[in-house]
Amino acid sequence: MHSHRHNHQHLHNLKRKNALAERAVGDTVIATIDGQVVSWINQYAGPGTSPSTTTTQPAKVQTTLAKSIGSPPQPSTAPVQTPSAAAGSKKLSVVDDSTGGSGSWSRQAYYNAEAGSSDGFTFLNHFGGTNGMPGTTDGGPAFGASLSYASSDGKSAAASSQVLANKMIEDDVEVVVMSNKTCVDGSCGYTRPGGVAYHGFEGDHKLFLMEFSMPATGKTGFNGDMPGIWLLNAQIPLTSQYGTNPKCSCWTSGCGEFDLFEILDTGNFRCKSTLHMAPAGGSSDYFQRPEKNTIKAAVLFMGSQESAHIQVLDDSQTFDESLAAGVIDSMTKDSSSSAMSSVFRLTS
Repeated sequence: MHSHRHNHQHLHNLKRKNALAERAVGDTVIATIDGQVVSWINQYAGPGTSPSTTTTQPAKVQTTLAKSIGSPPQPSTAPVQTPSAAAGSKKLSVVDDSTGGSGSWSRQAYYNAEAGSSDGFTFLNHFGGTNGMPGTTDGGPAFGASLSYASSDGKSAAASSQVLANKMIEDDVEVVVMSNKTCVDGSCGYTRPGGVAYHGFEGDHKLFLMEFSMPATGKTGFNGDMPGIWLLNAQIPLTSQYGTNPKCSCWTSGCGEFDLFEILDTGNFRCKSTLHMAPAGGSSDYFQRPEKNTIKAAVLFMGSQESAHIQVLDDSQTFDESLAAGVIDSMTKDSSSSAMSSVFRLTS
């Protein structure tokens, strides 16, 4: 999982070039996203001006990942939360089908920011090999710095694994959340020699549950007030995510990126969802940015249905140690028609 304030390059640089020009409220906005022309009615009045529908609550982020271990292995994915307007992590959990096909999904990992505890997760960033910290810069700018252990605020590297602090992730700061299973035995395939390397989350049936907010910071300039949460194929950060040569990772060949809740331009209040792989997916639809109060959301991958579901959940949803099959089924059924959901087909 990545948490950051848009230090998200590659396609995101292109997105920013194609993002919203200044428009008056009520104007029609037309933009090209992933080669597709989309449009919407502008409701954004400028930085610091939020829709009247938002209410005030402390910033929180809570995330859970569930997966079914009985399904065929798939490339590991690493959730990413981008540097946006203030974002703060509250909880994170991983669940799998440990009962051998009964349909119950049990927790693999869990993070609780308020308690300052983490079990099964590793928080990383991109400062490997700098200032004497673990990782490497071998390969030069073409590869960029490798993954490193993140400091508790995510703004620098650390000598060992740290728990992400219960505070806002600032603008232009990125945190990568992986599992606590290392790649030292070669089980991750190719990884950056000398880099800090951990598994992502495998399987074609998995669930991310998250609670988060994206407060407005009012900042402008590069990556200012542009929060986001996304998933990457773990092969990308394990090799080269921010190098100058895109051929040094599988990103350009389509190994996978899934933007879950992403603000595409400074101070906007639309969270876009876009799938960057084959097939690509996205539209002019959006989720309202949770600027002041938190929301709970589910990101469910269902390999048997060849689909991915993003759904905003009721505030009463809990992050339990296990989830019954009926809970998972309800998420797929609700997301097929709800205005608070989005469904992506993973086959052409």
